[in-house]
Amino acid sequence: MNNPYNAPSADLSNPNDASATYMPKMLELRGRIGRVRYLAYTFGLSLLLGLAVVVVMGMLAMISLELMMLGFILYVPLLGATLVVAARRLHDLGHSGWLSLLTLVPVLNFFFGLWLIFGAGNAGPNQYGLPPAKNTTALVWLACILPIVFIVGILAAVAIPAYQAYVTKAKAAQALSVPGQ
Repeated sequence: MNNPYNAPSADLSNPNDASATYMPKMLELRGRIGRVRYLAYTFGLSLLLGLAVVVVMGMLAMISLELMMLGFILYVPLLGATLVVAARRLHDLGHSGWLSLLTLVPVLNFFFGLWLIFGAGNAGPNQYGLPPAKNTTALVWLACILPIVFIVGILAAVAIPAYQAYVTKAKAAQALSVPGQ
């Protein structure tokens, strides 16, 4: 029977549809993430876990320096999270997650990180799964604002002491020039 009012029947189990995507979760071990998510996840995790490490190591340093050295063990979760996020970004690029170990190699990790940030991922599905869903506005803001905050913080760390030295020298020069008038 050919009833025009029947629901259409289609095979929806084929994940090879070019428009199919999935919504990635933060610390999932499998799947793919794009450039913006990589930036947002990396900066966000570094900020949160790095702050926790600094606070705990500061408390341990007040007790003893030996305990502070044990605080370096707290960097292991930060390293693990970084490797997981890098592996998922590599999956989006169509490469094995084992390449994320290149983040541990000095100097090479800088260029490897640039490739992870600027390399274009596969447009459609690859052997690691479907492409990630479109980025949310909050994620884009997070990926844009966190690097700016870091850059402003570094500039402030350099500029504030230089300005204080300038003010000290200016006051000293002014004190020397006032009595001579």
